[in-house]
Amino acid sequence: MSSRSSILVTAGFLAVVLSGCSSLTGSPGGDAGTSPSTDAAAEGPDLPTSALDLERVCTDGLGYAGMPAYDRTKKTVHPAMLMNNPGDSWSQFEPPSGDFPRGWILGYADKPAEAELVVCVERTKATPTGKMCDMETEDGKPLRIRTYNTSYRLSVVESRTGEELYEHTGEAKSDECPVYIFTSAGEDKDEYYNEVRPKDYRKRVQPFIAP
Repeated sequence: MSSRSSILVTAGFLAVVLSGCSSLTGSPGGDAGTSPSTDAAAEGPDLPTSALDLERVCTDGLGYAGMPAYDRTKKTVHPAMLMNNPGDSWSQFEPPSGDFPRGWILGYADKPAEAELVVCVERTKATPTGKMCDMETEDGKPLRIRTYNTSYRLSVVESRTGEELYEHTGEAKSDECPVYIFTSAGEDKDEYYNEVRPKDYRKRVQPFIAP
């Protein structure tokens, strides 16, 4: 008898599928009667207000002048924000505890303005594997999952200057069905994409984050 799994939908935000199958400056100056220095002070330094603002660092190499300077010669941890784009939009990604040493990657509760680096991971291509995985929804209905291999681009960018320090392209392939998957609201729940995992690029980013 083949084993099946369940799907859990959490307030329309995340769905978890368990498998038992085989096979993201202000410029000085102002209106008449307002001093440039007053405007500049009011606007403050050029900083991201949320992690989503870091999309421009990944896509256009546009940094934020108010963010901390990066000096690789300093033998200390240089905190990074991890941004992920699975094909349509950029968002912050906080890897599970233990995937990176503490302090390397800033989490959802941390301030993005504290990041010296931005690690950008982008899916660039998806190719069907031809493999189908037998699943089961929470209410017992059968569900078949189509799996895809992916190509990705990894880059390490200075958050202040937007300068790309490192770039790597690779592929994420697997012929196994997933143990569990996470999907966001609106995504096709009958598709699973093999994505690059933090452990696959830990050593690639280490020379920049923890030289």
